[in-house]
Amino acid sequence: MMSDIEEGKAITTETGSDAVPPEYGTYSWFEAWRMALTRPNEETFRSLADDPNGSLGRALSWIAIASAISYLITSTAQLLFSGLLAGPGLFEALEQEAGLLLPGGLMIAGVFICGLPMVALFSAIGILIYSGIVQFTASAFGGEGTFAEMTYALAAFTAPITFLSAIIGWIPLVNCLTIPLVIYNLALTLLAVKYVNRISWGKTIGIFAILFLVGVLLAVVLGMLIWIPLRDTLLTPRGLYGVPY
Repeated sequence: MMSDIEEGKAITTETGSDAVPPEYGTYSWFEAWRMALTRPNEETFRSLADDPNGSLGRALSWIAIASAISYLITSTAQLLFSGLLAGPGLFEALEQEAGLLLPGGLMIAGVFICGLPMVALFSAIGILIYSGIVQFTASAFGGEGTFAEMTYALAAFTAPITFLSAIIGWIPLVNCLTIPLVIYNLALTLLAVKYVNRISWGKTIGIFAILFLVGVLLAVVLGMLIWIPLRDTLLTPRGLYGVPY
């Protein structure tokens, strides 16, 4: 077989009866996002995993940029709606509530300037932690994928869904579509784990069942760690309720 690679797809020409696994070319960010969202099958996720440009840094840049843009959209929409509801006294109200000797406009600029890098940073850290946990569990089930491949595959659909959710969430009548987007994101995650790691559906479901149970257990433990000191504070004689328990 002779293979010629074009950008975004593979062209194969067979000679005889031999069969060779297809080779994949490189993809632009738009092509990778479109493929992950509209053609979430084994060929798509394997081609993304085999993309020569599919680095961990590229995946993190997608997540960071998408999260930063989503933060801008959400913050701007909140300010616009607040301005419409509060009227021209919005900036003055901000100054009084914050107790700062700064014009309201400077306060808002500070929120954007300080918030953007923080959102981008924590989003990148979040996808690294999430991908690491998922891939570690998949490897324990015999998965063949790598941490970088898993992160890249997840970022290819998480980034555009993050961006779409920020836009749709502020459009009346269609903002309810954010719920199907969350469900679709979960479905794509299942497909990505299965195809990147070349494992069965049974193992894929088992991986997420374990992750779900561990997540619930951690939430319960964390809730108890927060609630017990809070309960002791609230129920002391000088606490909020003023009666001992």
